[in-house]
Amino acid sequence: MNMFDAIFSRKSIHHFLPEKLDWEVISDILDFANKIPMLTTGIAVEFKLVSNIEKKQGFHGPLAVKAPYYICISSEEKEDYLINAGYLMQQLNLYITSKGLGACFIPTASPGFSLKSTMKYKYVTALAFGKSSESLYRNSSDAKRLPENETVVYKEEVTPDIRQIITAARLAPSMLNNQPWRFVVYRNRIHVFAKKNALLSVMLDFNKMIDMGIMLSNLLLTAEELWVECSITKSASIKNKQFQNNEYVCTLTIG
Repeated sequence: MNMFDAIFSRKSIHHFLPEKLDWEVISDILDFANKIPMLTTGIAVEFKLVSNIEKKQGFHGPLAVKAPYYICISSEEKEDYLINAGYLMQQLNLYITSKGLGACFIPTASPGFSLKSTMKYKYVTALAFGKSSESLYRNSSDAKRLPENETVVYKEEVTPDIRQIITAARLAPSMLNNQPWRFVVYRNRIHVFAKKNALLSVMLDFNKMIDMGIMLSNLLLTAEELWVECSITKSASIKNKQFQNNEYVCTLTIG
């Protein structure tokens, strides 16, 4: 299985076996993490491995997941740093899945002050991972996702490749399966929006932008796999508009 296959077959794993992984496996994961190209250049990040095997260093808080390993990302606080961090961590999530290990995001859990204090930059999010007795995979049709017509508006007829790219984006994991992404799709461009939260919540807005980065990872990886050339830009005219229910994130230009 490669990372592209994992987009369509992975599922979030929440129950792990308390088993140690070979150092070669851990080293390979860390090496991959440190070689992932940034979505947004000029933002420094740090990946930190947390082992819960020798010493309990579990994450705490709502929906915390007990796992043998966690990998955290901290980042400089620059424009789009949350989107960038989400993009990087989803690449890592897919890579871990492709290696036959379970993984899940733990956006509502905290590593605690002592662990945060060892991080070089601002803590953003983490993945729990390790071996699991659960099945790591499922059919994409079994994924609980909003109907396409609630998240996508097709303004023009598009190619099958573009539809598969949108499908991959919609399959991305998100906090509490909130699925904040919205798409306006033309033949040669995709406008990406994030749904505004009904409640004024800093935590929801913080994680929403991480989720948008996770989704963009699926989208761009699928475009690359299908040999669809695309680039990310921001339309000044759309960015300056006020929308009642959504906020503009970016535009993907096709070709």
